[in-house]
Amino acid sequence: MKKIALTSPWVGLIGGLFLLTGCNEAPSSNTAEKPTSSVAAETSTSANPSISETKTPAKVEATPKKTAVKLPPPPQFKEFAAGPPRKDAFFKFMVPLIHQANQQVMQKRAHLKTLIAAQTLSKKDQAWLKKEGDLYGLENLDPNKAADLKALLVRIDVVPTSLALAQGANESAWGTSRFARQANNFFGQWCFSKGCGLVPKQRTKGAIHEVRAFDHPYFSVKSYIHNLNSHRTYAQLRKIRAQLRQQNQPLTGLKMTEGLVNYSARKHEYVKELKSMIRYNKLTQYNQTS
Repeated sequence: MKKIALTSPWVGLIGGLFLLTGCNEAPSSNTAEKPTSSVAAETSTSANPSISETKTPAKVEATPKKTAVKLPPPPQFKEFAAGPPRKDAFFKFMVPLIHQANQQVMQKRAHLKTLIAAQTLSKKDQAWLKKEGDLYGLENLDPNKAADLKALLVRIDVVPTSLALAQGANESAWGTSRFARQANNFFGQWCFSKGCGLVPKQRTKGAIHEVRAFDHPYFSVKSYIHNLNSHRTYAQLRKIRAQLRQQNQPLTGLKMTEGLVNYSARKHEYVKELKSMIRYNKLTQYNQTS
């Protein structure tokens, strides 16, 4: 798959930050344009706590308090006419963010592969492996066990841009939802401490979750990718991805959506809708070469 070069006014600024800190099967217009996610609609996903757990990883990477370069504010997507104008603005803003987040994951993956190939590991290397194991939900990782390092490699990997775009558009109503506008949350991530985000207006009685607030959409992207890479609920998605790697096949959103059955209470209908969005909007063109 080819890497797409974008001419977004935000690309240069976003890139500067990281230099310093490191067959189209058209669905109905509603499917292509409007999300049915309960988060975007400001309702609780489910009274079932097992669904709520999938919205937040067991371990959350810290959001930096300051950045070396100020990230550009997201567009006011409601100011763009629904349809192609709004979609174009959404893609131009989100694609560079997703690419940068994936690039950071790939840098970490490359380091991990170097350690796997090493004959001996220093204490510093072992400490790094244990820390990453804990961060990615492998708390008892043994740096000297090949199986444990392989398990970590399965988790530290990219999410296809096509999939991230489809989910971001679905969960945020193409950037127009209250949570996207007020909390920079484009993927419906939840948190469970009072004041950590926005309270859904139609939250189920007795529920304590909030929709997590982020300083910038980029951190929402990073949290989303980490969630898919670390939470036990998405083991099937990671298995599909690892199989594609083993077969030397490209990582595609269309194939990996099958591992997202539990991301929404709508289950298989949600997966079907994501696939339709990827096809209808030709999102595969945005995938990075990895």
